[in-house]
Amino acid sequence: MTLIASSKRLILGAGPTGQAVARHFQQLGIQFEVADTRQSDDLKTGFEREFPGVETYFGPLKTDYLDRFEEIIVSPGIAPTTEGLNKTTSHLISDIQVFRRAWPENQPLIAITGSNAKSTVTSLVAEILKADGRNVLVGGNLGPQALDLLEYQTGQSIAVLELSSFQLERTRGLKATVATCLNMSPDHLDWHGSMIAYHQAKHRIFEGVGAIVVNAEDPLSQPLVPDQTPTIKFALQHPDFHRFGLMVVDGEDWIALGAEPWMPVSELPMPGRHMVQNAMAAFGICHLVGVDKEVAVKAVRMFTGLPHRMVELSPIRGVRFINDSKGTNVGASETAVASVEAQGDLYLLVGGESKDADLSQWAKTVTTHCKHVFAFGRDRGRFVDVLGEQVTAFQTLDQAFEHAVQHANAGDVVLLSPACASFDQFNNYQERGAHFEALVEAYREN
Repeated sequence: MTLIASSKRLILGAGPTGQAVARHFQQLGIQFEVADTRQSDDLKTGFEREFPGVETYFGPLKTDYLDRFEEIIVSPGIAPTTEGLNKTTSHLISDIQVFRRAWPENQPLIAITGSNAKSTVTSLVAEILKADGRNVLVGGNLGPQALDLLEYQTGQSIAVLELSSFQLERTRGLKATVATCLNMSPDHLDWHGSMIAYHQAKHRIFEGVGAIVVNAEDPLSQPLVPDQTPTIKFALQHPDFHRFGLMVVDGEDWIALGAEPWMPVSELPMPGRHMVQNAMAAFGICHLVGVDKEVAVKAVRMFTGLPHRMVELSPIRGVRFINDSKGTNVGASETAVASVEAQGDLYLLVGGESKDADLSQWAKTVTTHCKHVFAFGRDRGRFVDVLGEQVTAFQTLDQAFEHAVQHANAGDVVLLSPACASFDQFNNYQERGAHFEALVEAYREN
């Protein structure tokens, strides 16, 4: 990297991530400027109100402007192909790289990524560690911002970070105490450009890692690390040495590590194979940082789950409704569909921005498990292409929901698991999930 006269950094992105970096730099006395590709008066005014005196630029990026800076901290949502950014000679890093520099080397750092379930596993790990009496700082992709956690760091802290592929794209040498990539399925290919690039970004979580937890049934999630790296694997198979799996104890399935039973599957707080895998991954991570089995099992039993992730609402006239709005990619949606156990038929609501994902494997699972699919949103036509007569397309979620409940009878399930981002019609998946729950409540009152 060529050093330049100015020692200023550029924070690219004036949203929540950029603001967290700005607060951190101000505390350290580091000079910086801020830029954002969005020409928004509200965003500009809000940022300049919180950070008076900081020089800002809002609008299209120019390479000669970016080249003025030694280092650019790029917010996660800004794609590598962004005009100007793709040609700059400045060093590009993430807020997670800044966090790594500030986090004490002698304090544990747990890093969790994956196409699906990373928020759930991150939350599970945090709850287990809290139950073990640790001072746990949890954040990253699921919030709060990683850099905002530093305010609460003490001599005996442990950081638990959920990391997205966007954050990992510009992160090097994370040196996590324990890291895992829970699973890999096509996602954000419109942003990364290819499955290879997406895979490479995810696996940056393992650079300099101390120990790993590995999904033994997902080859794409398994890292290339030195053979001596402490490893715990998990799989929905019979357990093995240093591997969580399933064994039968007195006629009942138990999660076990090697030959040691840990807990009955029936005691998990939510049903489904996805929850079994999530518990195994969380157990493996916490076992590697010295948490006793009894503490971990008790914490998992008490876990209540995350909003908009396989949340079952109260049934109406025997029809069950499940909100999985957080299923924003094909892998998450496929897992949700396969996990639902219904006495009757399963009706699926999908749609939004599909992010150029390959729908072929998802379609096979849906064809096997679903009675009918109701698609909505911008990319609804793609679902028609892969499912044919098994899908009916509508413009909005409201219309899709209305027709789904017309088909559903007692014992049936209506599942919202969109396999898409929400930004064509909603601000985020939370808003989409809340809207689905409002539709269910309105239907209940009819």
